[in-house]
Amino acid sequence: MDAGWAQDDATTRTAAALGAWNDIVAETFAGCVVDAPARPFDGVLRICPINDLRFVLVRAERSCVRRWLRGGPPRRSGTVLLHLQASGLSVNCQRGAAAAIGPGEAALCDPDHAYEVDFSTRYEMFVIELPLPRIVDWEPGFDLDRAAAQPVDRARSQLLLAFLRAAWAQADCLGADPDWRDCVSRTSLDLALRAISRAAAHTVVGASAELRRAVLDHIRRNLPEPELGTASIARALRISPRSVQTVFERLGTTASGFILEQRLDRAAEQLVREPGRRAITALAFDCGFSDPAYFSRCFRRRFGLPPRAHRAARAARP
Repeated sequence: MDAGWAQDDATTRTAAALGAWNDIVAETFAGCVVDAPARPFDGVLRICPINDLRFVLVRAERSCVRRWLRGGPPRRSGTVLLHLQASGLSVNCQRGAAAAIGPGEAALCDPDHAYEVDFSTRYEMFVIELPLPRIVDWEPGFDLDRAAAQPVDRARSQLLLAFLRAAWAQADCLGADPDWRDCVSRTSLDLALRAISRAAAHTVVGASAELRRAVLDHIRRNLPEPELGTASIARALRISPRSVQTVFERLGTTASGFILEQRLDRAAEQLVREPGRRAITALAFDCGFSDPAYFSRCFRRRFGLPPRAHRAARAARP
């Protein structure tokens, strides 16, 4: 794993003293403070964003990491952290729960609330920043308050670790091949979601989760409707617009932002399933966009290529 991500995609930071390491960690994870007995302190941190995921590989000395000792973040991040231990041992503590994890094991973390990770040995860890709406879309009953500091399925986390190690070794492809980037992103997310679903099985689905499930199910069924939004959802479910807004505030997004992501994901899936010459305008309308030009701009921001180029890249795959 000595090879880093492609230079265009990655940031690598090293430190030979605890003070410098604290600066690096705090810059990457706002609100973090590291305490350690080792003097000098050796640490390496590598960051790689791929689509809407962010991967951080941390390799450092025995230490204790605490976050949000004084207050909390200015706003909700809308993300979940998956702490995936590659080597060494750690104990993840949050909301009164604790998860001891070793190599090949992982635990969930809420980045918007105070937590502590105690590394009893020199260690290596992947920290994967996952969009909370993606998790809830996969597992509508997921409750981060209850899942924080809970271990995920060990066999599935080991498979995720093996995949990340292999992708890391072949990371030069990421900068040159957008299709490879998409593959790494999709596979990582899919493996992470399947591991997390085991943790979600231990959460309790309450009234708020049932409301969230109803809202998200309504969106999935009605994506082609151009007028789909907070007001139409509220009318259909006979709830207040504020109740709809609260669902998405909890996810760290908005109804319009979530609907846009769902429409773009559906469009990308249809381009893969139907690689023929279907008109982009027709695809945009089918996915709920009333303006094909706006659809193309959003698609490019989301996937790095306009729809036609994305389709051509998919069609060119062997």
